[in-house]
Amino acid sequence: MTKLLLAALVFIGLSSSPIEAQTLPCSQPISAGSSPVASDCLFILQAAVGNVTCTPECVCAPTGTLPPKATDALLCLNAAVGAPANLNCPCSATTTIASTTTTVTLPPGDDDNDGLQNAGDPCPTDALNRCAGTVATDATTDRPIRINAINPNDSNFSCRGQRVDCNGDVWEADFGFNHQSAAFQCDLLGGACDNLGAIDDIFGCQDENTEDIFRCEHFSSANLSDLEYSFNVPNGSYVVNLLFGNVYRFTQTVGSRVFDVEIEGAVVLDDFDQIAAAGGSAIMVNRALLIEVTDGNGIQIKFVRNIQNPALKGLEVLARP
Repeated sequence: MTKLLLAALVFIGLSSSPIEAQTLPCSQPISAGSSPVASDCLFILQAAVGNVTCTPECVCAPTGTLPPKATDALLCLNAAVGAPANLNCPCSATTTIASTTTTVTLPPGDDDNDGLQNAGDPCPTDALNRCAGTVATDATTDRPIRINAINPNDSNFSCRGQRVDCNGDVWEADFGFNHQSAAFQCDLLGGACDNLGAIDDIFGCQDENTEDIFRCEHFSSANLSDLEYSFNVPNGSYVVNLLFGNVYRFTQTVGSRVFDVEIEGAVVLDDFDQIAAAGGSAIMVNRALLIEVTDGNGIQIKFVRNIQNPALKGLEVLARP
């Protein structure tokens, strides 16, 4: 039976994401609609074989007994395709998982929350550090290195491609990466995708195009090598701006997505947690890195997986005088 169900659901792929703070009807550990969908059933099957954790466990047990079994996934699939199904989870029909509120005290001396202490920050009141220099150009493509990080060729994502932000700066369609297939667009509930926080703090303004840069992301999938960007620039001093923020509804708490960032082979962000850095989910944040290129081989930026998948919203490189 398990093999049959896997064959029926294989087209939607596998996920190892845990459940986060949501209101979840019986047999709907992922979706929020009026009835289960196939991805819910696949998640239940994964929970049955121990690949993922369903929290609370009862939501993944529509046959009424714990722990979840493969037959629970089959019953879910019946409901998903409109066949008769008596869903009887051993908990209330709708279970709310308690949400976690994140309160972060910013380190003293970092007034713009860009990760640089004021004393060493070239522009201590500007998170993007525009006073430090001008946007660098990649000599291989002759394109400015100011990037909206999302697969520009995938029509499933409305926030892909070139964007002009609220300051009039052009963010190029994604380039310079080693693989582009891992892309995602905001799926937060309750209208959060249209109310992303702290964009005005970073850019000094906010509009639809600027929000689009944060609604989509380029992430480093577990079945691919670590995501890496490479740019052909001369030796010199640079500011690298990396834009982050959680827009995925199953990684809304501190510790649910943690990764390292390496530039020029050195770890510049160790165990980076975008929710801790920003102060919560759906709140955007920039991390500015001061970089010296001395090897004649340009800039290499690598995102190293730790917990969940590294995810990037935007990337900018400024050349310092």
